[in-house]
Amino acid sequence: MTHLTFPRKTLGTEIYRYLYNEVITLKYKPGQMISENELAQQLGVSRTPIREAIRLLSSEGFLRVIPQKGIQVEYISLNKVKEAFQVRESLERTAFRQVAESWNHEAEEAIHHKTAVLDVIKQQKEAANDGDLEQFYHYDEVFHDKILGMCGNETLSAYVRQVRGHVNRMRYLEFYETQETDRIIEDHEQMLKLIECNDAAALDKKLTEHLHNVWSFYDYIFERYPEYFSSRQ
Repeated sequence: MTHLTFPRKTLGTEIYRYLYNEVITLKYKPGQMISENELAQQLGVSRTPIREAIRLLSSEGFLRVIPQKGIQVEYISLNKVKEAFQVRESLERTAFRQVAESWNHEAEEAIHHKTAVLDVIKQQKEAANDGDLEQFYHYDEVFHDKILGMCGNETLSAYVRQVRGHVNRMRYLEFYETQETDRIIEDHEQMLKLIECNDAAALDKKLTEHLHNVWSFYDYIFERYPEYFSSRQ
């Protein structure tokens, strides 16, 4: 049994993060029914923070509350994925360009940022070597968050984190099916080098290719997991 031992004031947030991660990494599969009572027993908490987390995840389109039946994990909506992807791509390209244009390799802050990003890439390599896909996915997100954080626009970074969830279930399936960890790590290393070279144009091209890669596997993913999708439209 999993028990969460967090301070009371953070319990709802931590349960939300836990459930969000279970949905994104497909431990809770699209269409699966889950129970408030079972979650409360599993996590060793009352139903109040469970309900708060479910309400938030429902508002974001990841869960559906069905009266008299329970809570269902929403199917992957291609329309939501496309909309979220468009927003994420636009904002992330803006942020990455700003980082490349303003990068000063002699600045103490830049040295600190580079060290942090290199550490993330190192952790991602270790996860790949261990065959730990969930950790690899985690550090993929952390890499993008680190670069986003460098642009200094907290509102932009927050919006990207908010919208990318619907894309991430597709990306997790891509990771699972392709196991292209070497390519992703190489992309991250190249993007860091382009930032250091202040080459915003080349970085923008590389980031766009990196983000769009998921669509090259869409037909295969849909044919492999049609039961996960609400429709193909």
